[in-house]
Amino acid sequence: MHDDLARYAAADPLADVCVIGAGAAGLSLALRLARRGRHVLLCEGGEQDFTLRSQALYEGAVAGDPYIPLDAARLRYFGGSTNHWGGMCRPLDAYDFTAKPADEGTAWPIDRDALAPYYADAAAILGVSPIPPDATIPGLALKRVHFSIGPATRLKETCADEVARSPQLHYCPNANLFGLETRDGRITAAVFKDYTGGEYRVRARQFVLACGGIENSRLLLWCNRRSHGQVVKQPATLGRYWMDHPHATLGRAIILEPAALGLDASQSVFLAPSPAMLAEHRILNCGLRLHRMSDTETGELVEQLTLAAPRLGEWIKQRPLAANGCCGVVLRAAWEQQPHPESRVELADGDLDALGMPRSRLVWRKTALDHHTVRDCALTLGDYLRRRDIGRVRLDPWLTDDTLQFPADGELAGRHHMGGTRMAESPEHGVVDRDCRVFGQDNLYIGGSSVFPSSGHANPTLTLVQLAMRLADHLDARLA
Repeated sequence: MHDDLARYAAADPLADVCVIGAGAAGLSLALRLARRGRHVLLCEGGEQDFTLRSQALYEGAVAGDPYIPLDAARLRYFGGSTNHWGGMCRPLDAYDFTAKPADEGTAWPIDRDALAPYYADAAAILGVSPIPPDATIPGLALKRVHFSIGPATRLKETCADEVARSPQLHYCPNANLFGLETRDGRITAAVFKDYTGGEYRVRARQFVLACGGIENSRLLLWCNRRSHGQVVKQPATLGRYWMDHPHATLGRAIILEPAALGLDASQSVFLAPSPAMLAEHRILNCGLRLHRMSDTETGELVEQLTLAAPRLGEWIKQRPLAANGCCGVVLRAAWEQQPHPESRVELADGDLDALGMPRSRLVWRKTALDHHTVRDCALTLGDYLRRRDIGRVRLDPWLTDDTLQFPADGELAGRHHMGGTRMAESPEHGVVDRDCRVFGQDNLYIGGSSVFPSSGHANPTLTLVQLAMRLADHLDARLA
């Protein structure tokens, strides 16, 4: 049911669970618990629909590598960033949970089997279509992978009726978290603030912070400062190891036998390195995206090749430009960013939002391993085409020099905010344990992709909803 925060706080009930944030993680978790008969308080900082007043609280500063403006990279109202989500889904690979040879810091303290029981329910709430299995390509260290691609599910539309009808779920919009009170290793209350400066205190047996991959870090940093370090008692990694999936155009390619890569049946094909290639090349995971060009664009690309290599160009011109003949592709990639402590979310002291809280300052830093990963994958595809004489790749200049430059414009990243409150075996290496519980607090949990220790190359939404449902079952068991 919809409720008013001031009225709810004045009544001072003890909720079973207070969920802070009504995006993909928060909604999935809150609804699952409410269906089990738990008294859930769902607090959303935004409103039911988009407002400039709420969205302005997401403004912030960016340092390091070029990145998307922070208020353009996420949405602050019911449904969260699923309101601009494209619907592209794929589970992480099993080896994404392990320590990769290129960086042992990619390991999770859980494996994919821990999330497997929640796949069907997560797929249902997100409208994920069946995803074909990966397929090997003879002679190529890259495998063909598949995604569920749209239409995107808007949780604002699919969940609104149940939230409004549920007697167990009290939904309060315009509830902006401003503090967490703690005593003896337990959160005793959450303090919320409205735009008039009013503060409201609510109690619950368990608390879950599910405000997104930037805001979870910002809110915990702020609450920890207000509590003089009593919320996160070992904060060395708080806000750090922040990640997105870097996105970039890598170049163009002529494919003489599209069927060899599956382009005969599709306008786009996705490739990713096998586990053996990850180990041999010492790279992280990467999704290469081959987008088929029109016949006109392919013809122009062949003419450019002819100027550089006349004999090869003239030979290619003899191949037909048809569905099963020669085609050009735009080669793009979205890849796994190396988890690194200098890539981080900070508080922008001196720059306060309308509620009086420091805004976020994102420092995004990619590494030499990030460059090596995407370059090696592109070169591996080019070598395969050349050896089989079925195509050629022309890489863009940023990949071919040794200055480790990345594009400063274009798509830049996937808006996939991960890390900052990473999951780990101990508080020296992360913020939450394998159950997403904040180290040092008995009843404070984090929901969402901010707990990811590493990212793989797959879009994070499906995985974060699986984690949220797993967390719901954990909390339900604790409340029994």
